[in-house]
Amino acid sequence: MSLLRTSVGNRQKCFSLILAVVAFACCPRIIEAHNLWIVGDAKQQNKGEVHLYFEHHVGPGDGAYLGPIEKRGKTWLKRPDKERQSVELQEVTEGETKYLAGSTGTVSGSYALDHTSLYGLYHGRLDFFHGRYIKADTKEDLEKLAESSDIPVQIIPSWTDKGLMLQIKYFALPWPRTSLWMMQPEEKDEKGKMKEKEMQTNNKGEILIGKLKPGTHYFSTRLIENDPAGAFENQAYKGLMHGSTLILKLGNGF
Repeated sequence: MSLLRTSVGNRQKCFSLILAVVAFACCPRIIEAHNLWIVGDAKQQNKGEVHLYFEHHVGPGDGAYLGPIEKRGKTWLKRPDKERQSVELQEVTEGETKYLAGSTGTVSGSYALDHTSLYGLYHGRLDFFHGRYIKADTKEDLEKLAESSDIPVQIIPSWTDKGLMLQIKYFALPWPRTSLWMMQPEEKDEKGKMKEKEMQTNNKGEILIGKLKPGTHYFSTRLIENDPAGAFENQAYKGLMHGSTLILKLGNGF
């Protein structure tokens, strides 16, 4: 009888281990998730080229999931003290990579690009993706461009005596205790991809990044609500996910 109990116990342990392995394999990990990056002056020729990448890291990839972004996404150019301007994006194929591209026309000085997309259903949840690109030549311009009225979940930058402060907002509400990732292009992993530093917002939804050199800096966040439910395209969903990114290009005034 004791041998039988031992055998059954071992089988239960093995079964539990198998379930754990399967659950880990099937569960999408944040580190491998897609991000939506909107990039201004993408070719660095000062001609207004706009690129949108729907990949984990900044840059073109296989573009396998661009369809809903192109179909339902909206993009705007914003400048200090001027009316916003719509920007049209279309899919571009270069070799084995794909991305969305458009143009603002030549833009000088500080400006922002905003993109918001209802992606659709993913594992029974309704997903949204958002991206912002802010080119700020001065601290005053950064203050004017920092917040968007079109992006439901956004990473809002401000410059303080201690350097860059970021705040995550869900609509008008600061979102506390939320993960934020800072991409670090100057540091590469063994596959040659940029490393990431994960941080958490405080009770005000804020994170102090500190002093940064002039240049381009990359941030992403992800917000999940489990309770909302409804239907999208005649299919039920339970839960919402908002992925949001910020590319911040700081000029020599910082």
